[in-house]
Amino acid sequence: MNIRLSCLALALCACGIIHQRAEDQGPVSRPAGDEGMLMFTVGRLSFEAPAAWEARGDARHVLLVSPRDDARLDAKLTDRAFKDDRECLAHADEALSRGSSKLTNVRRHPTTFAGRKALVQEADQGGWHGWAWAVCDGGEQYRIFFTGRSPLDEEAVRASRLIPSSALLTTRPGA
Repeated sequence: MNIRLSCLALALCACGIIHQRAEDQGPVSRPAGDEGMLMFTVGRLSFEAPAAWEARGDARHVLLVSPRDDARLDAKLTDRAFKDDRECLAHADEALSRGSSKLTNVRRHPTTFAGRKALVQEADQGGWHGWAWAVCDGGEQYRIFFTGRSPLDEEAVRASRLIPSSALLTTRPGA
């Protein structure tokens, strides 16, 4: 019994250390071509965002918050793998549809994002305006959310436009 308890304690400690290292590393970023901007990377997806925004996360998820807490960008690589982009986009459409029940002025349509097939949804909720993109590539799904307090200030408008215009997906290894 004591051996099992010791093994469990060691496993929990190891998980805690791994989690702490991921938190310590923070999101992956590098200087961007535009002054005051950084290029953030989530999985194989990279995009520009303001360097002054608070950033936290890791290599699979990043959350950026404006200095006045009036705009947020949340990007993640989902854990689920899909057999192809068609299944991936269908799942993304279902997820966006489920989430839209609490929103107003919802507009959702197919688009491209980082040169790949994607969906975008634009909507309002309680004084906030936002966009949600879902992009699929080789069975991987990326979800990107941008929301800002209405009316969006100049920095938030610039950031919201930079997300889709600067987004790049690198080639999968072995593809």
